[in-house]
Amino acid sequence: MQRLTLNRRPLFVRRGRLLLAACGISLTVFFCILSINPPSFLSQLDNRFFDGMIADESPPQWEMLPVVVSLDDESLARFGRWPWPRALVARLLASIAEMKPAAVGIDAVFAEPEESTLGHDTPASPVRLSAGDRALATALASGPNVLGFGFTFSPAGPAPAGNEPLHPLNIVSLMKEGADDPRGRLWHATGAIGSLPDFEHCVTASGFINSAVEQDGILRRMPLIIERDGRIYPSLALATVLRKEKGYEAVLASDWTGGSILKIGGMRIPLDERGCLRLRFRGWQSRIRPISAAELLQGKVAADALRGRVVFVGATAIGMSETVATPLRGTIAGVQVHGIAAENILNGDFARPASWLYRLLAVLVLGIFSTLVCMRLPLVSGTLVTGCAALAAWQGSVWLYRDDGLLLSPLLPLFALIVNFSLATIVRSLFMERSARRQTQDLAVTRDFIMTSLASLAEIRDTETGAHILRTQRYLLILCRELSRHPRFKPLLNEETIELIAKLAPLHDIGKVGLPDHLLRKTTGFTAEEYEEVKKHALYGRNAIARAESRAGTCNDEMLGYAKDIAYYHHERWDGTGYPEGLKGEQIPWSARLMALADAYDAMVSKRIYKEPIPHEAAVCIIIEGKGTMFDPDVVEAFLRVEDQWRRIAVELDDSAEIEVALD
Repeated sequence: MQRLTLNRRPLFVRRGRLLLAACGISLTVFFCILSINPPSFLSQLDNRFFDGMIADESPPQWEMLPVVVSLDDESLARFGRWPWPRALVARLLASIAEMKPAAVGIDAVFAEPEESTLGHDTPASPVRLSAGDRALATALASGPNVLGFGFTFSPAGPAPAGNEPLHPLNIVSLMKEGADDPRGRLWHATGAIGSLPDFEHCVTASGFINSAVEQDGILRRMPLIIERDGRIYPSLALATVLRKEKGYEAVLASDWTGGSILKIGGMRIPLDERGCLRLRFRGWQSRIRPISAAELLQGKVAADALRGRVVFVGATAIGMSETVATPLRGTIAGVQVHGIAAENILNGDFARPASWLYRLLAVLVLGIFSTLVCMRLPLVSGTLVTGCAALAAWQGSVWLYRDDGLLLSPLLPLFALIVNFSLATIVRSLFMERSARRQTQDLAVTRDFIMTSLASLAEIRDTETGAHILRTQRYLLILCRELSRHPRFKPLLNEETIELIAKLAPLHDIGKVGLPDHLLRKTTGFTAEEYEEVKKHALYGRNAIARAESRAGTCNDEMLGYAKDIAYYHHERWDGTGYPEGLKGEQIPWSARLMALADAYDAMVSKRIYKEPIPHEAAVCIIIEGKGTMFDPDVVEAFLRVEDQWRRIAVELDDSAEIEVALD
């Protein structure tokens, strides 16, 4: 029984798409989870991405930049090593105050009195200020100065008490009902190192000078507010800006995305949950030279150089200042970091890290997009569209930062896009390969069915039975495999060709449909005219296949070429006495030579309307006699090696055999 199975393609396609959708959704969910709580290595990659963008930023307007008065190498060479006499420091601050700055942040701590007063007091007596200390106190009180101090963080518990800061920030918390107080998430200092109380009382503001270097040694953010004993203190940069703005009332509001917003007057400063400001470097600190303290003391600075400006005083000399690495692939002094933070606050020019919700939405959109692309578009088009989407995501992230300061990294969404598309492509390729195999099988079965149906159409008008078709197929299959070991035929007969030739056997007599019934069913011999008419069936068969080939639009198809050769030439004889062309020897196509022997053998051992069958042995003798005249000698030799197998086929598939073709 030969069965023809027609696969249900739509069901197979639906299952493939469902699997693609399931894989895409699963991966998208996985990346969404990562976006909410990204691993440390991904955060480091995000930092590297933003570092690259920062390096290309344009500087802000010069008029809005803070000014750094630096204790540089030139100043130390001119006035001696640090610490300077307090009178000289007082003179420097007085010179700055004469230029009418808006605020002066001092990145220095005067924690002890000048050396000239040490040792002259008993523990019970107060510290007596020297003339230099008194001059410094006067200078501090005479200008818009903001003193710096440092916080300490002891994991073992509170640090020993030092000179405590006197100017906490007047701040209130604003939060939704049931939410945690954002002040509870700030850095908690355990101690402080500040200037002498006599100096602290001379100013109206002070700020901490601590910074926060990340694990890779790069400074990208700095604390703007820190908690100490229930009070909130500002950084030196924030305190100096507030000294200029003359406003201290602040509100710390919880952001609905998990961050915080520090509201002071008209300023809205975005902070992370630890109260840190992400610094927006624009490279101006390396392009604009700080003012040397020596030049200022010597009167070499223009009188209006500091008017109305925010000024920071601190050390930049080698070995004296604390230097930090920046994303700009260079190092700057700590006092310059305060200047960058102040510039960000003054200009409202912030780098705002995107919340987990924005990252989640970006991953979700690109993950679903890549899945749909792979499901709907061909591979090449899908790859191009995915590449364009990746480029758009990258450029969109750059645009968001440069236009709005939003730090939305494209890396995790791009991972979701690329991994999703790649996995979906692999899954689809596997399904396409499986589908192609099934399609090939379907086409092969359909082709066999069509060929068998065409042969059966000829049987309706011929006396031969369907068993003849199966027998000749099996004869050819066995004969081809035997000949595939022969040197002449080995290059021609691979397994695929053998299967093809065997399947084409039913078409050898398809031309008989063009013969009239009285010839096909005649029980006596043909007249000369009738025989000439019968011989035309070879031409009819070839022309029928050729017309079908032309109408189908195919050209040089191997299978149809073999089919035409078998149908047209299978009555040619080795000695050239056959028909329709009278070809001789190797001129006869090899497939037709094989078909000629198989057809002749089956005609001899099978019953026909005009004859009775002859025994197998007699047929073998006739074939041997026709060696070199009717048949190719090598083909006859191969037949003799497999003639026992042909005998069994003739017995098993006699003319009483029936063929059932089932359509499932």
